[in-house]
Amino acid sequence: MDNYFVILPISGAALCFVLGLFTFFRDVRHPLNIGFALGMVSLAIIEAGDAIVLLSNAERQIALPGIRLTLIGQAILPAAWLLFSIVFARAGYKKILSRWTPVLLGTAIVSLFFVLMVGSSKFISISLSGLFILGPVGRYFYIYLLLGLVLNLVHLENTLRSSSSFNRFQIKHVIFGVAAILAFFIYLSSQALLFRTLNIRTIPVISVVILISTTMIAIFIVRHRLLSVDIYISRYVVFNSLTVLIVGFYLLTVGMITFGIKSLDLPFNYFFTTLFIFISILALVMLLFTDRLRRKVQLFINRNFYKHKYDFREQWMETIEKISTKMSLDEIQRTIIEMVSETMGAKDIRLWLYDPVSRDYLITMDKLVAANRHISRTHPLVQHMKKHMGPFMINEFLNNRHNKDINVLKEETKAVLCAPLVVGQEIIGFILQGDNPAGEPYGQDDFEILKAMTTQSAVQLKNIRLTQDLIAAREVEVFYRMSSFIAHDLKNLTNSLSLTSQNARYNMDNPEFQRDTINTINNTVSRMKGLIERLSTIPKALELKRENVELGGLIRNA
Repeated sequence: MDNYFVILPISGAALCFVLGLFTFFRDVRHPLNIGFALGMVSLAIIEAGDAIVLLSNAERQIALPGIRLTLIGQAILPAAWLLFSIVFARAGYKKILSRWTPVLLGTAIVSLFFVLMVGSSKFISISLSGLFILGPVGRYFYIYLLLGLVLNLVHLENTLRSSSSFNRFQIKHVIFGVAAILAFFIYLSSQALLFRTLNIRTIPVISVVILISTTMIAIFIVRHRLLSVDIYISRYVVFNSLTVLIVGFYLLTVGMITFGIKSLDLPFNYFFTTLFIFISILALVMLLFTDRLRRKVQLFINRNFYKHKYDFREQWMETIEKISTKMSLDEIQRTIIEMVSETMGAKDIRLWLYDPVSRDYLITMDKLVAANRHISRTHPLVQHMKKHMGPFMINEFLNNRHNKDINVLKEETKAVLCAPLVVGQEIIGFILQGDNPAGEPYGQDDFEILKAMTTQSAVQLKNIRLTQDLIAAREVEVFYRMSSFIAHDLKNLTNSLSLTSQNARYNMDNPEFQRDTINTINNTVSRMKGLIERLSTIPKALELKRENVELGGLIRNA
């Protein structure tokens, strides 16, 4: 093989090593940084071994140690990237990590075993013709490598699928980069198991794949600081088998292609064919994760395999879990929009909330014209919500009526669906939602799931506002109570100074009176300083102190 190819693995090793060090030293104690750094180091080891093989010019004494170094790097891959994939972008990663610790330790032990076995002839040997032949241990190793990398891809897929639209844009390039590398090594594992040999002609392709993927990862990590995003993993598991299906389909396809090549005696160019397969699979994966296609697949599965479009129980529990932990209006607004977007696939989602001060419905998280940011209680859309009290299609409401206000609002927001947030008979807000990206019109299942989500959200919003009103009332009460104490202290101090002033008119020349007057003034000053100090330590606002409560006793005493 041409020696100029050696620049590829050398460049890949340098890039992986530098990126690993950069990430590691950002936070040396965080398991995410440790896992990513170990993963990058394992790739650097693989590239270093490949560089040695290319420099050997097929000399057995040099090439075999290079291959063994490459195998050591490959053995580290499953454990290192498993640590990364478990905690990457996961909220509450410590709990998740503790649950997966046994699997992680088991993977590390198996990886260590294969590292120690690399020097054995039962792992890898070289024939007289220069081929690197896998022994029985080597074949078991590649089975382990294939399964371990599939597990990594499943974790990364779950993280990507559970991310919101905003978080997905932040993390998807890192996930695609890591997943591309792992998927390519799955391909190499299948080739090794299929032919029971290692072909050094794939080394330049491996280096190109690592360079492309690592560069993509590096750009987005360095520019956007992506290792600090938190995501709660969704409980949906229907679509989580996509990774396993892709790998299974790939292995079946490789078997068929190999059988065809052997049967028809076709020429096979490793470099361009393998690179084409990698680019095709990467493009296919990125296509599969486009929102429009994902939504169409979900609709197809729901329509053909399930009675209802949504798992209402699962979605209800997830809504409660996400909404009930939010204690501010801003958090609630973001969570509502993210949940509706994730569940229904819509992108143009806007939320208006009722403002008790202006008595209008206001939107704070969007840039609309002033007329649409403040919607009056007398607005025709609000009046229709009061009659309907549930989600409805805006076009059906218009029904050939030409209302200027609604048409302007509809044109700017691209809204087709309106869903009020109702508590009892009070509308505390409403959602305007755009078209379904899959092109399917909204139906009864959409209305029901949206009503369930908005009802739970409305209850939490109402509770937050009641809590804020209670805190404000308590603050006023505390203010009046403190004012009375301050007024009482000031009254006593004023009386003391007043008596001193009156007596000074007649006793100013008396030395004993002068001493008493100075003592009185000093005491008054000390008391006033103490009063000022106490006032300065008063908190500016009341804070909630949360604690566990036994609800049974609370209900019985109510």
